[in-house]
Amino acid sequence: MRKIRLEQLTPGMKLAQDVVNFSGQVLLYKGNPLQPKDIKNFKAWGVLEVVVESSSLNSSNSLSNNQIDGKLLVEAQNEMSNLFRHSNLSHPVISELMRLSTLNKLKQKPGMENVNVY
Repeated sequence: MRKIRLEQLTPGMKLAQDVVNFSGQVLLYKGNPLQPKDIKNFKAWGVLEVVVESSSLNSSNSLSNNQIDGKLLVEAQNEMSNLFRHSNLSHPVISELMRLSTLNKLKQKPGMENVNVY
């Protein structure tokens, strides 16, 4: 089992745990293979990560395989830190907004156009 972020999910991965929304309603039961509509549904419900079976992971889908320039990433993080300086970064929504904003800023930098924001 491995907990992975929503943007790393690919159709066909099998869930190792039930996926529930913020109110505890089950969106998809464990053991089900993911469909593209399921991933969209998770996004709509604000699910950030799910637990999948290790056997369904494909190393080519790992974020660590993306070629991200560390210097450009730090630049983007610094720019976003300045914009979010008055925000409560311990709040999960604000934290996720900053993460996505940082990746979007990184995507605007030369050579980083292929960074997956979502």
